[in-house]
Amino acid sequence: MTLEQQGADRRTADNGQTPHDWLRISSATPEKLNEVRQALGIDIPRTLQRIVSQDGEFSYFPITFLGVDNGRKKASRVVFVLGRQILISLEPDPAPQPLTVALNRLARDGRDSCALLSFAAILQAINDATDELLDSLNEDLGKVLVQTNSVLNSLETRDRDFGASDVVSTQLNLGEVEELLSDCIESQLQLALAARHVLGRLSAANARLRPLYQTLIADIEAVEEHVSFVHDRVRLLQTTNNMALNVKQNQIVKVFSVITAVFLPAMLISTYYSMNVANMPILEWQYGEPMIIALTAFLAVLPLLYVKHRGWLR
Repeated sequence: MTLEQQGADRRTADNGQTPHDWLRISSATPEKLNEVRQALGIDIPRTLQRIVSQDGEFSYFPITFLGVDNGRKKASRVVFVLGRQILISLEPDPAPQPLTVALNRLARDGRDSCALLSFAAILQAINDATDELLDSLNEDLGKVLVQTNSVLNSLETRDRDFGASDVVSTQLNLGEVEELLSDCIESQLQLALAARHVLGRLSAANARLRPLYQTLIADIEAVEEHVSFVHDRVRLLQTTNNMALNVKQNQIVKVFSVITAVFLPAMLISTYYSMNVANMPILEWQYGEPMIIALTAFLAVLPLLYVKHRGWLR
């Protein structure tokens, strides 16, 4: 049994087997790496820390990408080795969903398979998985937007107040989404770099694949724009939440400032009349106490009326 045939029986799709030019190696079976090294002279572990490299006829593409698997966001790293006649993928176990999708598409299309065509199908499946992840993140951002609107509405209404904990939880969620988007951007850059590398090395015999890779690059760039749009939306929500928290803190400080201004005249009057002075004629007046009470109330209401007139209580 040849090396390609040994890799072909690893996984099967529902409607077809792995193409003979695509050798899939699981990280759970490291002994296959020695077979690849002996048969083809390819040292895959040596390329794990590289981005894109070329060694003779073989190109190495370590790609890390995100996807949605059973409703969960999952990161996967696969090393692809692309030659003229064979495509090798070193995959985690279990296999990432985009690779299974690419396998099903190749079997469904029923076209003459080749290594370059299989690699294009894989890149397209990974790109589609990123787009699906962005749709999921958009749904999460919709929920965050509802929370943000509730926070903003509470600034004008008195039915429900909010505190720093409400904004902090939202900011933590947005931070997680922003981290995922950063990983998506990195993944798209890796996909675009791999597709452009292959496009630049297409020979005249494979000229028919040039439009396919050009379309693939356009799709990858379109998803990059989608990532940038979602990232801008996250930044806007983060800014809005910070603004709401700052406004709330300013409101709290404003209330205490007004309270201080209202009670300051009373404190000054009480301090004056609490002094130990030998001769204070007002203490002997018949209406001295009512007059001091009225004066204190007037001086307390005066700054309150001024603040309200200037609109500082809004």
